[in-house]
Amino acid sequence: MVVGSTTEGTRLRSRRDEGDYDYLIISDVVIPVETLENRPDVPCFVHINVNKTKSSLSNLSTVDGKYMNTSLLKYFDESVFNVLRSIYDVFTMPSLILSENYVHIKVNKEVKPGHNQMQFAGFENLDAKYRYLQVEADIKAITKQLKHLLAKSTISDDMVSVMSNIFSILEELRPEDIESSLTFQTFGALIKAGTDETLTLSHSESPEESCEKDICHVDGTSEDPLKGREGFPENAPELITILFDYKSGRDFIPAFPLAGVLPCLTEWRNRLLKSKAIWPSRETIEQIYRSEYYVIAKPAIVDPEPTKDFCIGFNNAEMILAASFSDEQKLCFLLLKSLQKGFLKEFSERLTSYHWKSAFYHVLETTKAETFVTHSGIFFVLKEVLDYMVTCLERRFLPHYFVNSNLIAHFNVEECQKIISSIQTIIAEPVKTLDVYFSPDNFDEKLVDQIPNAQIEDLRNQEGDLSRKTHAEAIISLVENIQKGTGNDPSKFVDAITDTLAMVVKAEAGIDCFAPHFEFCAEILNKIKKYLNTKFKSSGDKKEKLQEFAPIFALFLSHSFG
Repeated sequence: MVVGSTTEGTRLRSRRDEGDYDYLIISDVVIPVETLENRPDVPCFVHINVNKTKSSLSNLSTVDGKYMNTSLLKYFDESVFNVLRSIYDVFTMPSLILSENYVHIKVNKEVKPGHNQMQFAGFENLDAKYRYLQVEADIKAITKQLKHLLAKSTISDDMVSVMSNIFSILEELRPEDIESSLTFQTFGALIKAGTDETLTLSHSESPEESCEKDICHVDGTSEDPLKGREGFPENAPELITILFDYKSGRDFIPAFPLAGVLPCLTEWRNRLLKSKAIWPSRETIEQIYRSEYYVIAKPAIVDPEPTKDFCIGFNNAEMILAASFSDEQKLCFLLLKSLQKGFLKEFSERLTSYHWKSAFYHVLETTKAETFVTHSGIFFVLKEVLDYMVTCLERRFLPHYFVNSNLIAHFNVEECQKIISSIQTIIAEPVKTLDVYFSPDNFDEKLVDQIPNAQIEDLRNQEGDLSRKTHAEAIISLVENIQKGTGNDPSKFVDAITDTLAMVVKAEAGIDCFAPHFEFCAEILNKIKKYLNTKFKSSGDKKEKLQEFAPIFALFLSHSFG
């Protein structure tokens, strides 16, 4: 589920920073609201008391014998994530992509509410002694590794057949220039390795037979191609500094859905309905009251208890509020974000865009919509929000919009005064301070960031046999979990694939494959479904059938996605 500024239409992008895309990864485990115990010091944070329900929550990992352990969420534990965990493992692997002019890398950072995957274009390692980075796809070695993993796995012959058919379709769709395809740059070697007799032969061999001594150890792990390399550092630092030209990010936030009505939402609704608030509308209030809410593993901002602290996620409510913004209100908020990322960048890790969004909500309650009609009116509201934030910093109390909780309870007096001083400069010179963010960047200069060295180590190990072993393992694990989740019924897996493809086509191209006027779309999906469910007698039969419909499928995709 995509949430945050991307869905709200308030994501701020520059020529050097695409910003973050936020993905909420929702568990199948539902948390009853009666199990939530608000922390008295910061009530927007809660503990989950599993003893307050008769559900199966008590079977999960706990702290102090009664509070749910946050590690279940934070680390995508398989007891609360099954198939989703495997999908996450596949799509968040560090990877390196080569193009004519650039080296692109994807690496992961751990953040408080989840995990952040950053993609850097024009990557360079600042420290020369750690600069060795090369990825070469050894198809022969990858094929042998895949055969070994399949021979060890519990995947049924029927599911192997579906896997083989999927790989065949993907390989048939391989573009001539894979530089434009993230999928094929990341998984291309594995796809190619899986399209020969690898999958169909693997189950007839033992794990030892399918993995030669020069490729794998007895336990099935590969020799490290860097072992003994002269000059390679043994004690690398935890974080390394890199240079880059451009970056973008994806935040993956695991969450439990809540069942029941949150008391704080009832209080929020009653407060607004009884007040003279101009915004939001009654319709919006009721829509928010009926929407879904989540808990997310995040340490409290005061006296954190990392193994027990969850925060309440109001993502749906925030998307509903953003949908109610006029274009002018949205512009005003984007100006606030540009100040936060520009002139106030020094404090941006502490006074975040969420703080500014909360302040903006509070000011909007008493601001007439017509105020935003003119540019001077937008700047007037901008000053109102800045003044409101100064008042909150002076009191060291910024109220959460939905809960009676202080969002800056962890700020000290000194830092509040420093931020106030900078905000007062903005109030005095709004245009000049806005220019800090909007001024042209010097593209001749590289930008600087720090990333976990362990991620670079993974990329270094993606050479030769060890290269795609991690990708292969993740794919095999994903299929095993899907097999378990479908009760060993491959047809359900195929149904899920075609249903997902239909949803993507509808979202991206506006084509409803099941509508009366789009019979051609449903026909293509049925052809795909039939192909994936077929257990072909020979590779020749498979290739013949594939050549029959693959060009139609490729043409359909080109029309659907431009």
